[in-house]
Amino acid sequence: MEQRQDWHTEAYKGMEVHVTALPKDDSGSAWDYTVRVTQPGEDSSAESELTASAGDDADFPTEEAAVEAGFVRGYSLVDAMSR
Repeated sequence: MEQRQDWHTEAYKGMEVHVTALPKDDSGSAWDYTVRVTQPGEDSSAESELTASAGDDADFPTEEAAVEAGFVRGYSLVDAMSR
């Protein structure tokens, strides 16, 4: 099944954090996320040196919760770069 990726983008400390939430199954009751950190102006679908996913067994109950968690993860990636 091909999934449409709806990317959400926020600027953070001179970088852009892109997050998409993806359903884990067809029920829509469990969500995961993917994060990409890019230079400003780069497309969210561009290859990125910093890409992450939830990477654990955490299930988020809604798409919005997964997106929010993805931004938290993306911000931590940017923060780690600036240390």
